[in-house]
Amino acid sequence: MKIMKRIYQFLLLAAGCAALTTACSDDDDSYLVRETDSIRFASCLASSKQITLRCNGSWRTVIPEDAGWLSTSPSEGVGSGAFEWIAVSATHNRSAERTATIYLESGGRQYPITVTQADGAVVYGAPYVEGNLIEQEPSKARLCFTYANAYGDETIDVSCALGGDSQGLSVAGASVSLVNGGDTVALDIAGTPTVPGYAAFAVSVDGVQIGTARAKVYAMSEMPIEGLPVTWEFCPVKGSTEDVNALKARQPDWVTASHSLVSEDGRAYITVVEADAKTASAVNSWGYNDGHAYLKGLYTGDYWLQKIPVKYLVSGTKINCTGSIGGSGSSAGFFLIEYSADGQTWRQAGGAKSGTFNNTEVTYHVRAYDSPLFEGENTGYFSYDFPVDLTINSGTLWIRYRVSANVRITANNTITTGGGGSTRLKGTFSVSVVDENMN
Repeated sequence: MKIMKRIYQFLLLAAGCAALTTACSDDDDSYLVRETDSIRFASCLASSKQITLRCNGSWRTVIPEDAGWLSTSPSEGVGSGAFEWIAVSATHNRSAERTATIYLESGGRQYPITVTQADGAVVYGAPYVEGNLIEQEPSKARLCFTYANAYGDETIDVSCALGGDSQGLSVAGASVSLVNGGDTVALDIAGTPTVPGYAAFAVSVDGVQIGTARAKVYAMSEMPIEGLPVTWEFCPVKGSTEDVNALKARQPDWVTASHSLVSEDGRAYITVVEADAKTASAVNSWGYNDGHAYLKGLYTGDYWLQKIPVKYLVSGTKINCTGSIGGSGSSAGFFLIEYSADGQTWRQAGGAKSGTFNNTEVTYHVRAYDSPLFEGENTGYFSYDFPVDLTINSGTLWIRYRVSANVRITANNTITTGGGGSTRLKGTFSVSVVDENMN
C-alpha cells in the first residue's frame, strides 16, 4: 500500500514539473503588431502591396486553401521588435471580385488580414445585328457584340442559337482571341432568309448566354430604306471656343464657295438656297459662331436644304425630321418643312401649324428662337413625324426648311432686309424612318 502511494506521488510531481517547464518556456511578453487588417487591390492585374509589422519573436504567414491566389514575401521571419516590411501579393484575377483572409502567426496566436481584389471578368456587351436581312436575298449581315476588361491572352468560344423567323440563316461558332482592353467580335450571318418577320440570335460565350439580338427580316415588298437615318451635329446651346473649333474641323466647306455641311456619315449635305428675285440683301457672314452653322441675311422664300441619297423609299413611309433653328431677334422667325423627289416639285410635310404674328397669317413647322445659354424652353427645337407622298427607288430625298413668312423672331416686325439678321442651326439635325413595328 505504501509503495502504491509513493508511485502516485511521483507521478503527480512529474506532471507538475512538466507543466512548470511548459509555462516557463512560453514568452508571455511576445507580440506582433501589423499595419492593417485589410488590403484592397483596385486592379484585377497581378499586384503587390507592402505593409509594416513589428514582432519580437518568430512569425510566419498562414494561407488557407481558399486564399491560394495570395502570397507574402517574406513568408516568415524572426523579429527584433523593430519595424519590418512584408509584401502581400495577388495573382491576376480573371473572374468576379474576390476576398480571402490570410494570417500572420506568432507566439501561438493568429492575426488576420482580409484581402479583396477587383473584378477581373471580361465584360460583354449586348449582341446586335449589323446590316439588313431581306427575304430571298443572300445575307451580308453580321452578328456582333463588344467586350471590355480583357487582358489580351484570353481565347473564348462563341456560339449562337437561332430562333424566331430565322429560316435559311446560320451563324457558325468561332474561337476568338481577345485583345488587351476591348474590341468588337463580329460573326457572319450566312444563308438566305426565307420568311419575313423577326429573327433571334442567342449568343453564348464559353457556354454561358450573354444576350439575344433581334433583327427584322424584311419582305421583298418592304425593302429597307437605305440612306436613313442621317444626322448633323452642332452645339445645342451657345458653345465655347472649343465647340467652335471642333465644328470648323468637321465642316470646313461651310465657309467655302460650296457652303455645305456634310452629315456625320459623309453621305448627305445641308446647304442654303436663296429665293429667285430676292428683294433683300444676299446671304453673308457664313461662320461657326457659338458652335453653330451660322449665317446672316436669310429672307422670305430662302431655305435650308438637305440633300439625302436614298434607296427604296416608298410612298406612305413615315419619316421624322428633328433639329433646332435659332437666330437674332431681327432674323427670320418661321420655317415650313417641305420635301421633294427632284428638287423641283415640293410637298408640304404634315403637322404644320398656323397663327397670326405681326398681323400676318403664318403657316409653319418651326419657330426659331434666340439661342439660349442653357437647354430648356424656347430653343427653336422641333421634331415632326409625317408620311411622304412619293417614291424614290434610287435617288435623292430633298428636304427644305423654307422661310414661310416675312416675320422676324420677335414676331413684332418684318425681317430685316439689310442682311444683318443672323440665323443658325443648333443641336442635332436628323432625318430618320419611323419604324412603328419595333415598338
